[in-house]
Amino acid sequence: MKRLSSMGILVVGIACHSQGQGGQKSSKPNLEMEGFDGGFFSIEKPRGWNVVTAGHCATMAFLIRDPVQPLRQIFYFGEIGPVYMVEQQKQIDYQYMAMGGYPVTWFEMPVISPLTPSNFLRQFHQIAQTQTARIFMPQCPRLENIEIISTVQQRCPIGGGNTELVRALFAEGGDLGEGLFLVTVAPGIPFTGGPSGGVGFAFLFTGITAPQREFQELEKQLVKSGESFNISQAYVNDCLRQQASTYAGIMKAGKTLSETSDIIMQGWESRNRTDDIIAEKRSDAILGRERVYDPETKEVYEFENGFYDRYRLDANRYEMSNLRPLPENDHTLWMKAPLDGPRHLK
Repeated sequence: MKRLSSMGILVVGIACHSQGQGGQKSSKPNLEMEGFDGGFFSIEKPRGWNVVTAGHCATMAFLIRDPVQPLRQIFYFGEIGPVYMVEQQKQIDYQYMAMGGYPVTWFEMPVISPLTPSNFLRQFHQIAQTQTARIFMPQCPRLENIEIISTVQQRCPIGGGNTELVRALFAEGGDLGEGLFLVTVAPGIPFTGGPSGGVGFAFLFTGITAPQREFQELEKQLVKSGESFNISQAYVNDCLRQQASTYAGIMKAGKTLSETSDIIMQGWESRNRTDDIIAEKRSDAILGRERVYDPETKEVYEFENGFYDRYRLDANRYEMSNLRPLPENDHTLWMKAPLDGPRHLK
């Protein structure tokens, strides 16, 4: 087996119990890894996690997901598209089909304007809802209601393209998740150098995600686990023979597994800690929660939105009569796992 050098990072999450509303973060989980043989690739994955693959060579994609908590997942898509870059092109395709032309198979794809990695991520839920995506991978991540926390520009491996490492919150199945996503977008048909025709593609789209309150704890382990992914040299050689022009471009464009892991890890470690607080505040806003703390004990409590306005009108009725909103920029308090406020309020 040969270590994959063209298909992005494959990282594996770990099974742990999710945190309920207002609960403590789960204890640090233990890795129970098991080998998985996918025929042309192998990986050490968490015991009991599902592995889904789709596509071939340049379009190869995979998803590794915890069936108990689907927000714990990693995924990779070698190529996605075409998507529209301008509404005008979509109207041209519609008129062409209305006049009896051949079906434009990507007509249901959204318009992403401008075509940037962040905008691609924001619109990915529309791509996932298309018939093409549902046929290609029915379990495709939905990534709904994306809230971008930060973006970091990366060196783009494709001429005329754009690459970003994006940190974001998202909703899936009614739960709130957080993730890091590395994606490259470029106009036109892959590696032909021809005109764009109003369409573009995404390449090497990789994501690692977990429930929002688990992500900071799990991120490093998710990335480190990626080093176990291997792909056979025979598969690579076969792809090069079948798709010499396209796949050779993908191979040349791709990062090695360790390089891609480094991008995600370094991006996380060098992040602005203010972004951590922004993520927590947006999480509270999405979930309709607010946090307060006790200045003496430094314990943080979580309540439904609007609690503090009611509390301060008659705080002396409680033993805990000195609760305060969290200071705007206190990273330690914002990163502390909040206790269930109603259960602890005295």
